[in-house]
Amino acid sequence: MSSQPVTNQRGVTLTELLIALALGLFTVGAVYSVYLNQIKRQIVQEDVLAMQQTARAALDMMTREIRMAGYDPMGVNRDADPSNDFYGLSYHPTELHIRADLNGNGVLTDSKESIVYLYDDSTSTLRRKVGKGGRQPVAEHIEAFTFSYRDALGHQTTHAPSIRAVDVQVTARSAHVDSLYPENEGYRTLTLRSRIVPRNLP
Repeated sequence: MSSQPVTNQRGVTLTELLIALALGLFTVGAVYSVYLNQIKRQIVQEDVLAMQQTARAALDMMTREIRMAGYDPMGVNRDADPSNDFYGLSYHPTELHIRADLNGNGVLTDSKESIVYLYDDSTSTLRRKVGKGGRQPVAEHIEAFTFSYRDALGHQTTHAPSIRAVDVQVTARSAHVDSLYPENEGYRTLTLRSRIVPRNLP
């Protein structure tokens, strides 16, 4: 019976093991860092998209309702009774007031025919009040909401009978801080502007 020759097998030293562990940890750390950066970029992209949608949706809603301001199918503003006359856009320095006879009955006391937009600075929320209802949120993460009134010549006016257009500006803000964005304390912003001309003002 012949015996097998004994081979000289060399084991792994502690130094080699530590180097292998260090290289493994470095690789895992690099992969994890790339993963985290991708997650952060995705959050930023989602924030920017949500910010754009919020600002556009709010401006679109206001545009539709401002264009209907002064809608008067029964001609109450042109009849012999001045007591039922109304302004489609009434001047207010901090609230945007819109009125329209939407159901065409000649009465402006119906619940959905008086609309007010206002900015709630304490919660960064654009709110909307319909009739005698409460101030419901229209858009959150709004940094600013401003507007001004224009007359037929395009000049600014505070005289309700002279109002023929409204300049509206909405600034939306991202919901989360972007650590790579140095401005505005890390919050990205988007400002939309529009001059809206009601179709029904005289």
